[in-house]
Amino acid sequence: MAINPPRGTQSIVRAVELLKVLGTRRKIGWRLTDLAAQCRLDDSTVHRIMACLSSLRLVQQRPGDRRYVPGPVLYELAVALPDHHAFQAACHQSLLRVARKTGWVGYLYLRSGDDSVCIDRVGTSSVQLLNDIGARRPLAGSSFGIAMLLSLSSQDQRATLAANRKSIRAIAPHRNSGYVRMLQRSKRHGMGISLGDIIQGVGSIGFPILDVKLQPVAAIGLRGPLGEFSRDRIAAAAQLLRDEAERIEREQQELIAEF
Repeated sequence: MAINPPRGTQSIVRAVELLKVLGTRRKIGWRLTDLAAQCRLDDSTVHRIMACLSSLRLVQQRPGDRRYVPGPVLYELAVALPDHHAFQAACHQSLLRVARKTGWVGYLYLRSGDDSVCIDRVGTSSVQLLNDIGARRPLAGSSFGIAMLLSLSSQDQRATLAANRKSIRAIAPHRNSGYVRMLQRSKRHGMGISLGDIIQGVGSIGFPILDVKLQPVAAIGLRGPLGEFSRDRIAAAAQLLRDEAERIEREQQELIAEF
């Protein structure tokens, strides 16, 4: 999604981009030099911006390792968006149903421009699943994001993929071929799907949730042990997700419209 900010607001744009990047490693945190490299800024600029954001409690620096992580004011600001929380709560039963029926972990992702953000998660798994609530990824960086990506127009898909490729190369260059395989696989299946493409031994499926203009605002999905992703189970899980996505679209259009 192209950004054309008014003149004289470059520092604001940089600060917001830094906050977004912080959200991609909210538990691990970021060293200043890595954060600067990720955002293609010099260390002194990032140090200045982070000092300001820290004073405003939008970010914080952990005492133990001095890594930067999101600050408490971000949560306080989020509380001012009750409709977004209401959407998460309204979709929770759908996650419970798909997780219970499949035995896998259910996820709800929200579209955020060219990115996706995990806003709910239900269930447990015998394999390690990296994405927790609050995790931010490029749309092309997960089957859930790809489910939304494939619902965009061809022009918007190309623009988003171009932006995502830069992010993915910077975040996980060693997995670039896996992201390509996942996208190609998803196009063939007509849904977001990963069969060990990104995380060895883990499979996932995602379906988009659309607004009245057929634009993707969110995605519902499942993730679990790759060995359980047989053809029949994939087909059954895909139908469950499709049904729940359509249910949410029918019943929650008023909340969806807020996005």
